[in-house]
Amino acid sequence: MQYDKAAWQKMGNSFTNNYEIGITDFRQNIIDTVIKLQPECSNLLDVACADGWFIEQLRKFGFNKNYLGVDITPNLIGRAKNRMPNETFTLGDAMELGQLADNDFDFVMCVGILMHIPDFRRAIMQACRVSKKYVMFSTYGTYMESYDVHDEKNSFLNYFYNLKDILTSVPPTFQLMEFKSFKRQNFDHMFQYLFKRAE
Repeated sequence: MQYDKAAWQKMGNSFTNNYEIGITDFRQNIIDTVIKLQPECSNLLDVACADGWFIEQLRKFGFNKNYLGVDITPNLIGRAKNRMPNETFTLGDAMELGQLADNDFDFVMCVGILMHIPDFRRAIMQACRVSKKYVMFSTYGTYMESYDVHDEKNSFLNYFYNLKDILTSVPPTFQLMEFKSFKRQNFDHMFQYLFKRAE
């Protein structure tokens, strides 16, 4: 099974990312982290923004900074623009953020994407490259060895990365500020990492 960049596009409007279940514990932590650090940030980049669910929630919680959402899937970008017409969304690949300049964003959130791409190190490097201050990653995690699972129904490859694999992939210019683990019923854990660029 090979990585399929078009898997989400093929699903059309049927892909919801389980947003219908609302704000879970790990999603709430993402929102709380962004809101907490808002005073230190002038803008936010949402890598793999899907249909704009997170910025919709962040605005409800009082986030008032500039925002850019990037996603590889044209269908999701179209849905995001319909959902939040006053926000800015554009096509882009988490592994190829070449259209964005170095240190362009104070906060970069890269949540719910690393678990679906094989070259996670490249995506991590790109997110860190465009971040001036903070980077947040949220991905499936395991305390054992990293492994992958093929979701045949949706053509997804789901990767469960252990702590060491993620930590050794972040450039030394960033320091881990916070790590949290959320136990999930149907898979190992959801790991969340918050890094800050060293001054």
